[in-house]
Amino acid sequence: MCGTTTVPWNINAAANVRGSTFYSTTVALNSEPDVFYNSFVYMSIPRGGKGKVGYSTEDGAEYASSAGMSMSWSTFLYGEDTWVYVSTLDPADTISSATYVTIRPTNLGFTKQMVNHTTIRILVPYQAQGYRFSVEFNTQLVTTYNTLSGSGSGEPSTTPGPNGVPIHVEPRNSLLIFAEAIPTGTRATALIPSTGDIYYPTAGSLAAVENINHQIIYFQPGVYYMDANYAPVLSPTVQWIYLAPGAYVKGSFEFQGGASWLKITGFGVLSGEQYTYMPDRNNGLNHALTDKCDGSCVKLLQFFASAGTSPHLDLHGVTIMEPPFNSFVVYANSDSDLNQFSMSVSSYHQVGAWYWQTDGLELYANSIVEDSFFHANDDVMKVFHSDSSSSNVVIWKGENGPVFQFGWTPRNIQNISINDVDVIHNRIWWQDVKINTCLINHAPSAADPSSSTTADTTKTIQDLTFSNIRSEGMNMCFIRIWALSNMFNINVNNVWIESWNGMPVTSQQSVLHALSNSAGTQVTIGNEVSSGQGLGLSNYQVSSTQVTRAANNWQDTALGRLNFDANLWDNWNAFNLVLVTNADLDDYDC
Repeated sequence: MCGTTTVPWNINAAANVRGSTFYSTTVALNSEPDVFYNSFVYMSIPRGGKGKVGYSTEDGAEYASSAGMSMSWSTFLYGEDTWVYVSTLDPADTISSATYVTIRPTNLGFTKQMVNHTTIRILVPYQAQGYRFSVEFNTQLVTTYNTLSGSGSGEPSTTPGPNGVPIHVEPRNSLLIFAEAIPTGTRATALIPSTGDIYYPTAGSLAAVENINHQIIYFQPGVYYMDANYAPVLSPTVQWIYLAPGAYVKGSFEFQGGASWLKITGFGVLSGEQYTYMPDRNNGLNHALTDKCDGSCVKLLQFFASAGTSPHLDLHGVTIMEPPFNSFVVYANSDSDLNQFSMSVSSYHQVGAWYWQTDGLELYANSIVEDSFFHANDDVMKVFHSDSSSSNVVIWKGENGPVFQFGWTPRNIQNISINDVDVIHNRIWWQDVKINTCLINHAPSAADPSSSTTADTTKTIQDLTFSNIRSEGMNMCFIRIWALSNMFNINVNNVWIESWNGMPVTSQQSVLHALSNSAGTQVTIGNEVSSGQGLGLSNYQVSSTQVTRAANNWQDTALGRLNFDANLWDNWNAFNLVLVTNADLDDYDC
């Protein structure tokens, strides 16, 4: 077992790490319950506590900042069942029983026990996939309201005002625990460099990183920091960044193309806290001068897929903190080059995503994302490429963007699986019907969102499955689709929404529209009613009630909140799918 290494305090602020002022954690093996290990608790606050540097426009962090929110987290590695002791440092957070603390996802079923009036312990069973969960003291819970002021989106607030309605309940000062399996055997060899062309930077200020001409950069435990106006483009020789447990790097890494394999591994932290929001290379890494800087604003991890190569990235264990813009992007000169880039992502964590545009990951072709955690304030997962999958992901959703996005432009994609998703918080609050929101979304054309003639009838999205999605607490909306391509076999199975928030039902509606091309020809959506080839919603449940056509509770003003176009009546269905298990079959004589 090992926890995160603590780093001595230094009067140089850049060399410091923000430790949590609200929580401390220790861990003990179940087989040695009296031997304790410290596990350092990091903390993130909106804008890194700096305020708006070089700009005064909205950045998406306004509400979290005004509400005094913070996000603490601790990572430990384990190889057997382990007790996690969580102590609150806030005198107001006293507890009288373990029931005063909630573990999310709530279906984990962990044993929790009160130790004293400020400490609870949680037994985390060992599994190779690890666990990522939230520990929530009742005294920390705060309700977000939409004041419903004005005629547009309304405004989020911690007080309802005369007309406000509740949106969501979450901890003001949250705590996340990332329990990750210790890599062993061949997996350890693949994830931890021990031989080869390795460079070990010295802890402290990082400069001239672009001049490191080694294959592997190995960050040992310690604090490393880049200046706010420095974002290196790595030498093409660099293929592997390793962040050891206890390594804390303030900076970003842009890889050049040409390599057939790349790795970002280790259980350290890569933080963007020193950068301003939207740090633009075209403006000296100061805040962007325009609203659009997708190609020039700094990403904490940026890659390039070169022609003639098929690069594969292994991304494992790393925690991305306080991204100042998109956290992770791959560029290429053409779609065919981009489709050659693949990745395997596991035990990945994103925290402190306070700003707008702090997306999660894009699912590239032939890629898999699993056993990970995302705090995001834009699209959490972009489903834009074929033959990709995601499983066992925990999500904390900010106010901007949907959880899953597969739209914005016509596409040819197929064979995609999204499975086992726990949305533990969801602070989407918009009063108007946004085109880019909900759990699942296919947005209209990014070039002209208001147009109904931007579809492409020669392109098709097919065999896309979302399954076993749980969204806890109050929720805004389920699914919105403006189809820009033909669609066949879009299956959404086993979705549970705990409750709707207090917004008007007109704000919560799901939509299904089939758009047309410039000639006025509408894209085709498969017939779901007769052939099961359209949009199928099976075992869609709100609270304890199934939403089906047969129950007649699917409408926009009913429990299901579905406001699908009338001319697409045969292209969707909501039904119960009875799962037959082996135990069920044993009851029959054949």
